[in-house]
Order: sequence, then C-alpha cells, then structure tokens
Amino acid sequence: MTFPQDITLEQALDLLAATTTPNTKSERLDLDHAFGRVLAEDITATINVPQSDVAAVDGFAFYHDDLPKAPLPVVGSIKAGHPFKGEVQRGMAYRIFTGAPMPKTAAGNGPDTIAMQEYCSLDDNGQVTPPSDIKPGTNYRPKGENIAKGDVALSAGTRLTAAEMGLLAAIGTAQVSVRSPLTVALISMGDEVADTGSTAGFDQGMIHDSNRPMLKQMLIQDGHHVIDMGIIPDDRQALTQAFHAAAQQADVILSSGGSSEGEEDHARDAIIGNQGVIDFWRLALKPGRPMLAGRIRHVPVYAVPGNPVAAFVCYRLLAAPLMALKQGQPRQPVLKIPAPAQFSQRHRQGRAEYLRARMTDQGLVLNGRPGAGVLTSLTGAHGLVEIPADHDHVKEGDILHFIPFQEAGL
Repeated sequence: MTFPQDITLEQALDLLAATTTPNTKSERLDLDHAFGRVLAEDITATINVPQSDVAAVDGFAFYHDDLPKAPLPVVGSIKAGHPFKGEVQRGMAYRIFTGAPMPKTAAGNGPDTIAMQEYCSLDDNGQVTPPSDIKPGTNYRPKGENIAKGDVALSAGTRLTAAEMGLLAAIGTAQVSVRSPLTVALISMGDEVADTGSTAGFDQGMIHDSNRPMLKQMLIQDGHHVIDMGIIPDDRQALTQAFHAAAQQADVILSSGGSSEGEEDHARDAIIGNQGVIDFWRLALKPGRPMLAGRIRHVPVYAVPGNPVAAFVCYRLLAAPLMALKQGQPRQPVLKIPAPAQFSQRHRQGRAEYLRARMTDQGLVLNGRPGAGVLTSLTGAHGLVEIPADHDHVKEGDILHFIPFQEAGL
C-alpha cells in the first residue's frame, strides 16, 4: 500500500481537509446552555440594537444648529428606560443620561448632539453652554448602530464564546440551533504505559499515562464528547479490535503511541485491519514526525506520537483544526505573531520545528528544556515558536513566528 510520507503540516492539513465531512447533527438549546457550541444556522437579528436612538454618555442633548444660541435653557431629566414626555422644542438643551432614549418631536425629529456633562458649563439660571468645537452627532447612538434588524448577527459555523453569547442576548435570541458535539474515542497504546495511581512495574520501565489525561482535557476544552477507551497493549489484534469498537461509536478516533515504525507499532496495521485507508504517515515536523492519519469507513483516525510534547503539538496544530472543520467551523489559518528570538538554536533544514516559548517585552525566550518528552517545557509556556523548514540555525534577533496558546490570551 502506498501513501504520502514525510509531508509538511500544510500538506497534511490540505489532504485531510479534503476528506473531512462536516457533522450535520444538530440540536436546539436554550441560550444558557449553548456556550462553546457551534452554530448550525445563521442568526438574523429580529430587532435593532439599540432599538431607538439613545445617548452614549451622561450630558446634555441639543440641536447642533442651536449651538450659537448658547447658553441654552435645560429642560427635563431623561433616564434610561424613561422617554421624554414633554414637547420637544428648538433652542433647548435636554438633561440626558447614558442609554436614555433621545427626545423626539411628533414627527420623529429631535436633538442630534450630546455634550458630556464634564465639558459643559452650567450657570446659576439653569442654562448650559456646550463646548464650541463639538461636532454634530457627537455621543449620539442611532437606532441599529450595533446591529440592524434583518442583518446576519452570527453565521453558521461560529463557535459561541462570551462575546457571541452577549450579542445573541442583545438581539433577544432565547434558543439557538447548534451542532452536536463530536464524539471522540481516546486511546493510549503501549505495554509500558500505566494509569495514574498505579505503582507496579515502575522499577522495570513502566510510566504513567500522561497523554490520555492531557488530550482528554484538550478535547473537552474544544467542545467534544470523549469516550475514554483506556490503554491498549502493544498487540496488533487488541488494537485492531479497539479501533473497530471505537469506529462503531465515535465520530473521530484519537490515539497516542504506536504510530512509528518499530516492531510494536501497530496503528497502521490496525487501521488496515478494519478495511481502512492510510492518508499519510510521518510529518516533516519536529516534534511529531511519527504522526499517522487514516480513516475507518467515514471515521477519521489521528494517531499522534507517544511522546507527550509531540502529542500536544500534533493535536493542537493538526487534529484540532480538522475536528473544528468537522464540527462545521470554517477553516482558518493559525495566528502567527512575528517576534525577535532572544535565544540561539541549532536547526537542521528540512523539517519545521516548534519550540515551547514565552513572550517577553524583549521577544521570545525558550521555556524549559527541549525534547519531545519533556512536559515541563509546556507548563508555563505562552505558546509555540516556529522555526520554518528552510530556516538555518537560529541566531538571537532572528524574527520568528510565535503561535500563542489559547490559555495565554485574555
């Protein structure tokens, strides 16, 4: 069987994106339960926000054409939720507070400018003088300024974060149709891997499974439902059976370990043993070269390397965006911020390398010791620094791309 090998991250993303079919299952949820979910349909505003012309500040509303007549007599006190009840006249100023509806004539006209109270002079006769250089329309929020009735507020494929939740609430959306979460079967492989809490055999090379707990939380953070299928030993038949069971109940299979080329690496055989196909094997990536991707019928299989840092990097840079695409989100380029390196690093051309780093006022500094198995290089890191495949050894001051972790933002 032939399949691409040692391909770039971009080639792998293009290849797998072409075979990724978005999940069409959806459900309708109350807004309070929709945080983190992906919209299944466009949301159109059924009202204007704001629904009337309102004041943006505390101050005095007036017709800008009346400015030369200042000082202007002050009329009323208009508060949010309490429209002005009197007759609106020219030559007057109206005391108004933030969010209050602008005073209107019967014809729907009215003052068009608001001066902030701290910039106005109020005399003993209750007359106000606005600043002479104020421009027409200042501090005036017209109806529909935020969003107009009939506009698409949010498009299908949008993941609902706090800002989107606020917008949906503002337009009065009580329920939304969202994509059902992806169900991801999570598997660790290896005779040497044991669950956290185990103690037997550690004097003979056993290690605690850090990949499964780490990947599980990353999947949950990304809004997926996880089926934890535990640890599978280095046995081709056992892994083939595990992949078969996973493909029966999951939208995606995510495994770690068993994807390299050793005698005990059975991920490829397990996919083929389930009448699956291999999309590619090995990435021109460090850490993460032994990454494997395939499909069992319609279920994608992402077999990330066993070394935990490589598993983290491959999940974040490859598996996560493909799962987002399968959830109906649009494909988006990863955020890359150019910044100067405050370190030197040997680099062999031919593979892109991703080092764990922190951003400082002076630039990028490496976090912890290097190595695909050194988890402490991830703890405390702000993100990854990318050394392109065609870049020579890194010298201090070189401009590199920094990819921030989600946890490092606001």
